[in-house]
Amino acid sequence: MKAGIRSRKWRVAVFAALLAAASSQLLHASAMSMSSGDAEAGEGAGIQVTLDGRLLPNPGIESGDLSELRVQVRDVAEALNLPVKWDAKHHAAIVGDGMYPASDGMDGSMAGSMGHAVVWNGERLPADVDPMLMGRSMTAVADSLAEAIGLSYKYDAGRHRIELLTPEAAEQFEAEKPQVEDVLNGKGMTPTIAADGTKEFTLTAELHDWVPVDGVMTTAWTFNGQAPGPTIRVTEGDRVRIHFVNHLPEPATIHWHGVLVPNEMDGVPGLTQEAVQAGGTFDYEFTASHAGTFIYHSHYDDMKQVGNGMYGAFIIDPKTPAVPAADNGELTAQTAYDHDYTMLLSGFHVNTTPEDEEDYFTMNGVSYPDTPPLNVKKGETVRIRLINIDTMETHTMHLHGMDFRLIARNGSPLKSVETMNTLLIGPGETADIALRADAVGKWMFHCHILDHTMNGGDAMGGMSMGEMGGLISILNVTE
Repeated sequence: MKAGIRSRKWRVAVFAALLAAASSQLLHASAMSMSSGDAEAGEGAGIQVTLDGRLLPNPGIESGDLSELRVQVRDVAEALNLPVKWDAKHHAAIVGDGMYPASDGMDGSMAGSMGHAVVWNGERLPADVDPMLMGRSMTAVADSLAEAIGLSYKYDAGRHRIELLTPEAAEQFEAEKPQVEDVLNGKGMTPTIAADGTKEFTLTAELHDWVPVDGVMTTAWTFNGQAPGPTIRVTEGDRVRIHFVNHLPEPATIHWHGVLVPNEMDGVPGLTQEAVQAGGTFDYEFTASHAGTFIYHSHYDDMKQVGNGMYGAFIIDPKTPAVPAADNGELTAQTAYDHDYTMLLSGFHVNTTPEDEEDYFTMNGVSYPDTPPLNVKKGETVRIRLINIDTMETHTMHLHGMDFRLIARNGSPLKSVETMNTLLIGPGETADIALRADAVGKWMFHCHILDHTMNGGDAMGGMSMGEMGGLISILNVTE
């Protein structure tokens, strides 16, 4: 009798083991039937995954019934600078600080469909994250994982792209809006006035988060935490002192592009001065030589430092006050304008292209549709100071709806003012244009090298959708 019982128990145990093995194989087969677009990042019809706009190494995975999208847990964790290790005992991926929670038995209530788990900074993630091993990689349901760890989630079906966003990126996007507006409106830094009347400013070079496009955050090389740096605006004849502080991980200098300065203040490392080492300082001092639109920028490791944001506008106003133009009167460099705008045109490197190629083209550090509009009333006069601080690209700026006048180039007024609607401006050049807003409407002002108005390129899917982005602003003329 006892032998019969033992035999039945043995048969039940074998059946249970076979059933478990079969279930595991079916689940594994189901997992492997999910399509990853040939499972190669960036190839074929693969689903790209970005976090704060940065492309993650491996593609997303779509279930065969199209009901869910999965991402690799390690990719997301490492993009957030969190370590990942495997806990074989609990079949769990341990992310960040902490270990498998001692109070949690492995009862499957919070495990995935194959009995796996993800522990994130000491807390086991809920069951709807559905962790699943696919090959040797732990994957999770993308939207559930994002919700569980505090990220925003969006799936761009047209671009086949999963977009994850940290709260920090959203906060930075909002925080930089006033800085962008100040640069556009030509608002200069407030100087400290020394006893001898010298206007003193401080520029600190530092790495700082920057969002050139909503949803895309990068580590920019900045002056005072913004890219472009704050505008320096003084008056012709002013004595100026700029205290430069280098908080970068490498040397840097500042060059005053177009401003006539003493040789030792020119900011060329190894020629007019020694490079300012990390942690070092240097004081630049000179007289604001003549009125015009100029640039300041790093002159060390230029492609990286300038290409990632180390530049700003340096505006010298005339000593003799400008006067408004009479109705229908001539617009010149000496005219006082109702609106005086500044636009620094540049590519921005994020992390998706080689150093000599831009991910995004920006006006004052941001790309359309995030560029602020130029809001003016019909009949008002407008001056736009264009600065091409791109490391390699020429731009052809074109205005719809009306002509403008070219009144100054590279800081010098033109004796013969030209009327046009398209202007070619090369790297390192400045051009001042002026117009009277005589046509009501929303008028596009953009670079006419058209791939400069479609951000992201093939690598980020930007060109494929045909949407506008990049070097575009809107001149909004109302009654």
